[in-house]
Amino acid sequence: MNQGVDSAIGLIGGMNGGIAAVLVSQPLDTVKVKLQTFPELYRSATRCFIDTLFKEGLFRGLYAGTLPSLIASASENAITFAILPQCQNAVASMSGNRDAKTLSLYQHGLAGFFAGIGSALVLCPTELVKCKSQAFNEMALLDPKKAFPIGPKNITMHVLKTEGFRGLYRGFLPTLARETFGLGVFFGSYELFRDLMTPYGSDKEDLGHLATAVAGGLSGMAIWTFIFPFDVVKSRMQIGHLSPNSPSYHSTNFLKVLRLIYNTEGFRALYTGLAPTLLRTVPSCAALFVAVEWTRKIGYRLIDQKN
Repeated sequence: MNQGVDSAIGLIGGMNGGIAAVLVSQPLDTVKVKLQTFPELYRSATRCFIDTLFKEGLFRGLYAGTLPSLIASASENAITFAILPQCQNAVASMSGNRDAKTLSLYQHGLAGFFAGIGSALVLCPTELVKCKSQAFNEMALLDPKKAFPIGPKNITMHVLKTEGFRGLYRGFLPTLARETFGLGVFFGSYELFRDLMTPYGSDKEDLGHLATAVAGGLSGMAIWTFIFPFDVVKSRMQIGHLSPNSPSYHSTNFLKVLRLIYNTEGFRALYTGLAPTLLRTVPSCAALFVAVEWTRKIGYRLIDQKN
């Protein structure tokens, strides 16, 4: 199949998958960000969920940041699944393999790593706006002087006015680490789980929606367990609340912020919010891969009929 066609179908599939993933998982993503950034305000995911629902409401609270999330997820996954075939072919060529469909699990992971570079470039600004939207009430409560405007447009304009274009890329290094290493684990484990669920003598491309959903959900758990510390650092850097124990500390250095959190709050702080994240990621990644694989099958079927 032509690489351009593969990329076009991947782009549409990634967009569909990204939208589906956000719609089923946004409330738990909001809980995750609040727990990561404000551990002094919330003792559990359940309490955070209930407080947000009753104090802020469903749409203004739990679904806060949905618009930038939709833009981020649709854009990120469209770019990721569009360039993934190119990355797979590049990895195949480097290994002397002419057929990208016969890549090993390690090679699938390496292709995901390279795809993560493009993903991080697209994702960082929208992630920053999303995180600030989700954390508005907590920042206003802890320090009204640091509270940012309400709404994605106002937040974006405020960042551009006060920090310039570079401000939209605050937290880029942890985002890059999260996306490259994360997508390596993501696609490598997805292919592993698909292989394990494929009956002997069958083709994994013929797996049904349920098996695809299970493989997607399990690979989602794998990626988030691995990359969560990067995500904690990213969220705190983008929101501007680095540590409750050092509220006046300011840094844009990824490793310094990582050390600050570890030294002042301990190792557990780097995994605060993991539980709602894992609850969120199962339906999110299941929906993502079901939508992507469904779009791919429909796309290739239409092309075959046309030819």
